[in-house]
Parts: sequence; structure tokens; C-alpha cells
Amino acid sequence: MRISELIKSIREPPPESLVGYMTRYEGRVMRNMPFFILINLAWILLWPLLARQSFVGVILPTLLSMVVFVYLHLCAYFYGGPVQIRWRYILGEYLLGFALAFVNLSALGYLIFAFFLTAFSLPLRYARYVIFGSSLLYALEAWLLGHGWQTLASVLMPCVLLALTALYTAYTALQQAALRRSEGEVMRLAKLAERERIGRDLHDLLGHTLSVVALKSELARKLIDHDVDAARREIAEVERVARDSLQQVRTAVSGIRSTELLAEIAAATALLEAQGIAVRCETENVKLPLDRETALALSLREAATNVRRHAQAKVVTIRVRKEPAEVIVEVSDDGRGGRIIPGNGLNGMRERLGNVGGKLTLTPRQEGGMLLRATVPLVA
Repeated sequence: MRISELIKSIREPPPESLVGYMTRYEGRVMRNMPFFILINLAWILLWPLLARQSFVGVILPTLLSMVVFVYLHLCAYFYGGPVQIRWRYILGEYLLGFALAFVNLSALGYLIFAFFLTAFSLPLRYARYVIFGSSLLYALEAWLLGHGWQTLASVLMPCVLLALTALYTAYTALQQAALRRSEGEVMRLAKLAERERIGRDLHDLLGHTLSVVALKSELARKLIDHDVDAARREIAEVERVARDSLQQVRTAVSGIRSTELLAEIAAATALLEAQGIAVRCETENVKLPLDRETALALSLREAATNVRRHAQAKVVTIRVRKEPAEVIVEVSDDGRGGRIIPGNGLNGMRERLGNVGGKLTLTPRQEGGMLLRATVPLVA
């Protein structure tokens, strides 16, 4: 992968790359993750510096290897082609670690970076063999280089612990991916069932009505030359049937578009808890017109989605309370907070609430995190 191609992929990660996958499901913050974790490279230099090793014999080769490693590391995360090619970069990290071990045993850090890439790039049943096999090879190399048992133990212990961490992290990520797929399948089936229901309702609602309209229109056409008054009565009946049908269609469409607040609270709770976020609900039973309840419910849905994607929160509190003149829905989190740049989601929430006389506020909490408050009036 050329440097120019790597820079282009960093600016716009390919969807098939590891970073593209993480960004798609965890938010744009994951684009910077491969750079953040490079801080762990400091451990590879720590031992040579503390032990005052030779600059030419140990420190300089370590620094040069770091340049190569950073290239391999970024390529592995941002490469968007076949996974077989990505494996070349991961294999390069393993080989670099084994090569540097001749002068610096802290090169184990390169292997640990490769452990996590291996766990996310191979099926776990194969990844464990690669990870633990390379750990044993590294311990064997250290032994052949003349290091004692104390050194071997200090190498193997973090190696095994971090290998288990890599495998467990990949396992939980796979479980979350399976959960997302099952949620997507449930939503797909629910939409399919809803389309079928709407089709049946519209057929039952309009089939008879349009048949009546057609028959009476045909009758009015035949009567208009012989009995104008009778034709007028038939046309008036057609108008009445059409108006009744229109009202029934509007009622049906309103029901299709509506969303219950309690159902949306349950859905938001399930969504956040599936991400490992604790949810506290403090709700009151409220009665609202359909349009205002729908506006609050859809705002809650958008708020829960934003918290899951961006907040990095551990606890979320959802409150619904009734005031003398309005109903308030609050979503507070203990996440990272910070300045919020309104996007399509927040602007859509404000517009939706504004259409029913409501409003939206978003403020940082003193304890950390954000507080979103959506309100609608009880009386129009």
C-alpha cells in the first residue's frame, strides 16, 4: 500500500476496512482509535531507556522498527481490500516483533498489537491458535537467546493476559454484531408485516368504496339525459361516499404514522442496554393528542440513537413528567459531553416539536454528560 493511498484511506476510510467497519457501527470517533492506541509504543522504548542500553545496538534499531511498525499498523486498519492482503500487514507486525526481540524483548508489544488485529480478522477458532502459538514461539525465542526463567515469566504473563483480552474483545464485538443483525431482521419482519397489514386495510377500506363510486357514477351518466334530478342525487351520493372514504383514509394514515411514547421508551431502553449502558426510567402516565405524543416519541428515539453512537455513557436516565401546562421528556447521560454541533437529527427533532408548539433544549450537565429536554404543550 503506497503512502499516498494510505493517506487517502486515512482521510476517507474505505467501508471494507477495519476502521470503516468500526465507524459504521460505533461512530466517527473510531476513526482516530488506531492513532490513540499508538501511545502504547512507549512501553517498547521504556526498558532500553531504564536499563541504559546502547543507543546504536538497541535504541536506534527500536526507533527504526517503530517507523516500520506505524506504517504496518495503519495499513492494517485502513486497508479496504481483500482480507488476505490485510493479513500481510498483520504478519509483518509479528515478524517485526520476532526480529526486534534479538536486541529488545519489549518487542513483545508489537505482537500484542497484532493479537487484536488477528482476533478481529480471523474466526476465533483459528485466531486463538495463531495468538497462543505466536506467544509460545516468542517465549521459545527468548529462551534460546539465553534469558532466564524470571524473564520468560515476565514475558509470558502479560502475553497470555493480553491474548485473552484480545480474544474476549473480539468475542463481545461478534456478539454485538449478531445482536445488531437480529435487531435488523426483527425490524425487517416488522416492516414487512406492517406493509401487509396496510395493504389489507387499504383494500378493505377502498375496495368497496371505489366499487360504489364506479357504479353510482355509471348510473348518473345513464340518468343524466332522462332524469336530471335522479342523476344529481347519484352524484351527491358519490360525493358523500368519496368524502367518507377520504376521512377514513386520513384516520388510517394517522394511525400508521403515530408512535406511542411508552413503546418508544421500551425500545430505547432495549437499544441502550444492548450496548451495556444502564438505563433508569422515571416516567408518569400522560395522555396527549396523537401528533404531540408522536413528536415526543420520535424525539426520544433520536436522542437514544445519539447517546448510543456518540456519548460514550455508562448511565442514561429517561424522565417523563407532566407539568400544569406541558409534558416534558428528559434524556440525561454521564458521557463525554462537550460542544454539540446540530446535525440533521437534532434539527429534525426541533422542527418536529415546533410543528406542535413544543421546543427542544440541549445543555451540558455539571456532573458531566448532556441533558436533552423535549417539551410539548398540553393544550394547543
